[in-house]
Amino acid sequence: MPSLDIAAESRIEAAPMKKTSLLHRGSLALTALLLALAGIPFFYLFQRASGASGSEISALLFREKTLSIFFNTFSLIFLVSLGAVLIGAGFATLLYAVKITRSALFLLLATLPLAIPSYVFTYSWIAIFPWFRGIWAAALVLTFSTMPYIFLATYAALRRVDLVQIEVARSLGFNRLEVFTKIVLPQIRGAIGASLLLVILYVLSDFGAVSLLGVDTFTRTIQNLYKASFDRQSAAILGLILMFIAATIILIEERVHKKNIASNSSVRVQSSASLITKPMAKLASLSLIVIYSFLALALPAYVLTTRMIANFQEIDYPALASATFNTLLVSTFGAIIAIAFALPLSWTIIATRSRFALFTEKVVLITHALPGVVLGLSLVAFGSKISWLYQSVGLLSFAYALLFLAKAVGNTRASMEKIPPILKEVSLTLGVSPLSTFRKITLPLAAPGIWVGFLLVLLTAMKELPATLMLRPTGFETLAVEIWSASTLSQFNQAAPYAFTLIALAAIPTFILSRPDRIQQESNHVEKERWRE
Repeated sequence: MPSLDIAAESRIEAAPMKKTSLLHRGSLALTALLLALAGIPFFYLFQRASGASGSEISALLFREKTLSIFFNTFSLIFLVSLGAVLIGAGFATLLYAVKITRSALFLLLATLPLAIPSYVFTYSWIAIFPWFRGIWAAALVLTFSTMPYIFLATYAALRRVDLVQIEVARSLGFNRLEVFTKIVLPQIRGAIGASLLLVILYVLSDFGAVSLLGVDTFTRTIQNLYKASFDRQSAAILGLILMFIAATIILIEERVHKKNIASNSSVRVQSSASLITKPMAKLASLSLIVIYSFLALALPAYVLTTRMIANFQEIDYPALASATFNTLLVSTFGAIIAIAFALPLSWTIIATRSRFALFTEKVVLITHALPGVVLGLSLVAFGSKISWLYQSVGLLSFAYALLFLAKAVGNTRASMEKIPPILKEVSLTLGVSPLSTFRKITLPLAAPGIWVGFLLVLLTAMKELPATLMLRPTGFETLAVEIWSASTLSQFNQAAPYAFTLIALAAIPTFILSRPDRIQQESNHVEKERWRE
């Protein structure tokens, strides 16, 4: 009898292992499909650029125009990175260090610019100041657009700072500046560095702001080469250069990130360390946030509202409704496709830790760094060979998914990694199939992170412009396209209703992603996990 029991147990254990192997193979097959699809832009760029001779490449790289593009692009990266870090980290520190009764309001004010596309910022400023042009103007606009990335990451990191170390430093006679530079800053620099990568990639891929402001960067030049002369070979070479720049920046950030050792807090997460207590210092700190909110929020709101009122009788409501519906439709499809790819990739990385899966993740991240112009070029070439796919809603949705898949993968993987492995092991031991375990245990527990990834893709897809211009079906107008079409003709009154609607739609996921109660819940979750450890 005991031998029979042992044999039975062996069969029970062998079955899950066999099914798990099948699940692994299925997830690996989907990951391989994703790698092939994500590799389309790289294959296209290399194929187009391979036809150029060495002399042609040299002439393109060392001409005065290309050198100017390099200078403008890296100048913008430096200026925007510096501005976003100073403002974003500064505001996060102020809200953390100053005790105020309505911190949620200031948190919302600092985050809402995330809902405003860079070309809407540009449109608002040009509508008031027609002379608003050039690289400094672009740096200001892109700083407004990217500051929330730094702010949110820094604020979340500050809430996890070890307050015991702060108290010890104070007892040793450290002043507030020394406490921040020697105790607080080392614990938050990793978060600042990771969010700075997002800022740099945003600057590299921006098209709307630099085009309206007349600044020649890689994205604008690639778009002009494609649109004006159909010089796709030169556009592909510049696209490859941009890809290598993005990949280099990602690898540098990855190496720097590995050197940063996270500090574990020895006390409960708190909302403030009360580093700033003097009334005048509080007033000055809050005044800076109010001034920023005026420039980044009140001014665009004023422009859009007044322009809408001035053009209220001439608003084409059917066209506005159609553009709104199209925007929501294609953005939602793109977010769904992104999550559909993010789930198997994240599961494969966690379950197998294979180099193949990790390499696919790196390709996805580099694809995220590519501007919509480059991805649009590659998918135009790919889709033109398939008549039913070319200029379809499906192809545009897939472009959104490919562009912003990294956002979905990052949140989905992080959420899955938090699930205790013992839960899945117990489920398999009880004879539940791996697929049922995934459906009944993994998905429900990882749902919050998956939902955040979905919202992030939805938010960014609604604002995407260059890929939409290239891939949209004929007559398929989105809010971004309508804003762009009117703004390029200086028809600011006609653009206002579309810009106002786009901001209103984008503000919904932005608020959900940044609301204070969600941040508090995340902090509490981190604290619970720490105490369990």
